[in-house]
Amino acid sequence: MADKFSIADQKYSNSTNKHSLLFIVFLDFFSTQTLRKISLGVFLISAYVFLVDFLENHILHVAFKPPSTLYTLLGTVLGLLLVFRTNTAYDRWWQGRILISTLSNTTKNFASKLNAILPKYDIESRKFFAYMISNHAFSMKEVLRYGVKFDELIETHPGELKDLKKVYHVPSEIVSQIHLRLTQMYKNKELSDYQFMELHKYTDAMTVVVGECERIRTSPMPFSYRVHLKKFILFFAVMLPFGFIHYLDYWSILIVGILYYVMYGLDVLGEEIEDPFGQDENDLPIDFYCKSIKKAVFTTLKVDLQQLTLEKHAKHS
Repeated sequence: MADKFSIADQKYSNSTNKHSLLFIVFLDFFSTQTLRKISLGVFLISAYVFLVDFLENHILHVAFKPPSTLYTLLGTVLGLLLVFRTNTAYDRWWQGRILISTLSNTTKNFASKLNAILPKYDIESRKFFAYMISNHAFSMKEVLRYGVKFDELIETHPGELKDLKKVYHVPSEIVSQIHLRLTQMYKNKELSDYQFMELHKYTDAMTVVVGECERIRTSPMPFSYRVHLKKFILFFAVMLPFGFIHYLDYWSILIVGILYYVMYGLDVLGEEIEDPFGQDENDLPIDFYCKSIKKAVFTTLKVDLQQLTLEKHAKHS
């Protein structure tokens, strides 16, 4: 089972393999997310360059040639802004990946410790913890997407999902239920002092991961910075034709269009990856990670996931 997980994880994380990447770049070019978002801008800038070139060559003949140092200075400043924008967005994406990995490791270690502590015959407790740990991962996923899908959660007792729908923050409520169960086991002398404290470390870590993920989601790049960068890109693009039309004539349309695509594309890419918990093609595959956590926890605690799936399908049908 572990080998299948590792192979599946590798296939999913490397889903953009050599053949699919070549297809996206050369054959599916116009359906890429970045180009779809900036295609109108590229078209308008290209039309603007054509207009400038036409007016200069056939009507105005102003011969306006800004010094090359102007483009050097503006390009340097713009490059620094884009580097900062891209690095900040990628850092948020990478922090999100680290946090999801932390949750995966924490829940699997939690299940491993519970498996060692719980008696093999205590099927009820094993099911409870398997269900709740899985529920925590799936509820966190959807909380980060502004809404819990309750059909992904598993009831530990009848009416539980109905009660959870009334809760403001479902992951916190699930951790609270785990705490209550551990406390009850401790009072019943089923856990030692050390075991009780050790298991609480994992639940605390699960809560911290949710909080850190919510910090990333609710703290986007400041609006004024994003607007300033977009204005700077537009201003630079508006100035570019005057540096090319006297040397490249109508070929400047292609050159400026490509430069604008690169500059504005980096800005759009930053917007796409700065919130890594959504469902866009550049976001983290959290659905897959949650399913992996669920399978690993159920396997570790010796709970039959296949039987649960069959019961769930039978209930819905």
